[in-house]
Amino acid sequence: MRPNLSRIAPIFLGLAPVALGVITPPAAAQAATPGPDLLGVSQSATARANPVPGKRFAEADGTTRATRRPRIVNVTSCRESALQAAIGAVATVGGTVNLRRGCTYTLTDAAPPNDDNGLPVIKGKVTINGCDDTITRAATAANFRFFEIDGPKGNLTLNALTLSNGHASTSFGNGRGGAIWLNGTGPALTLNNTSLRSNIADTFGGAIDNDNGAVRVNRSTLRNNKASAGGAVFVSPFGGSGTATLEKSWITGNHASNLGGGIAAAVGTKVTLTSTQVSGNDVTGGNAQGGGIAQAGTMTLKKNSKVIGNIATGANAQGGGIFNTVGTVRLTDSPVTGNTTNGTNSRGGGIFNTGSGTVALTRSPVTKNRALGTGANGGGIFNASGTVTRTASRVADNRPNNCGSPSTVPSCS
Repeated sequence: MRPNLSRIAPIFLGLAPVALGVITPPAAAQAATPGPDLLGVSQSATARANPVPGKRFAEADGTTRATRRPRIVNVTSCRESALQAAIGAVATVGGTVNLRRGCTYTLTDAAPPNDDNGLPVIKGKVTINGCDDTITRAATAANFRFFEIDGPKGNLTLNALTLSNGHASTSFGNGRGGAIWLNGTGPALTLNNTSLRSNIADTFGGAIDNDNGAVRVNRSTLRNNKASAGGAVFVSPFGGSGTATLEKSWITGNHASNLGGGIAAAVGTKVTLTSTQVSGNDVTGGNAQGGGIAQAGTMTLKKNSKVIGNIATGANAQGGGIFNTVGTVRLTDSPVTGNTTNGTNSRGGGIFNTGSGTVALTRSPVTKNRALGTGANGGGIFNASGTVTRTASRVADNRPNNCGSPSTVPSCS
């Protein structure tokens, strides 16, 4: 069970007061529902105080299992009961589940069968092999995510699979991770050729909420997911370390109501994007921050990891493409283009940097971004405080200006 966490030292994010800050020991037990602080974030959402044991699944009709370890379960039907039984057989002891080709497994429970999870909690090393299969939550079912992965031994790999219509709700739990929640110390998730789409988290991580674990996303798509922070992915350290590595993947069309339309990452995290596109994501709200990315850890974008066509909308919107505070963002050969902030006093259509944050651009052009509104400023880059450096990185064709007025970005007019 994860211990309750503290109030976070507030850091200026344009929200009231917002966190991407350092975690300190709790003075008292915190509420189970996250507070208003984000991205250093009010980390008070914890593991349930009194977890309800998951169902014990016997092997169901349509599954077979080898007798030797590790367990191998072949699911030979498209029935929900067969899926539940197969995953239940390996969730704790570890093993491999091979799904039947082209099935849609629809979860129909009127109440979450495994606490606030639609499927058994993963506590061992589990691989689920799909072949153009889909696991989805029925529109008439209760609200639940699909998977919870518990550390220290929980390790889940999904291959060639789609998870859709999950909903992590505060009605049943902490509302974290619309499709998948990494919980405790050291859980791990790997997605290969997998799609997480149209999932919802009432709090953090519309598709994935990674709390103190490791996420790897390879040749996969996170599309049209929704949360308060981190429309697709939320990464937090919970006093340890949270990491995410995305390669040759797409974070597209996701939505957030506070910050990080695509990705949100708190202080102490490490996120690396390689040949990965963050596009068409949006965040809305009076102090909307980071249409594509909002972060306060260490983030690296390289090998043509494009940040394009993202939007932050609100009176004081900041960072249509990237919002950075306190942390470090390094972009190498990764353009920031066609992003927008839209609001009366919007800033940083492409990039907004504040606090003691550092943004380092290397061969990464910032072009055709816009800050819209009567008092808008910094169509390309707005550096409120901190440091922005450019190496062979063109900043041009942004509206109403390239680097704000007056500019604090060296050699940028």
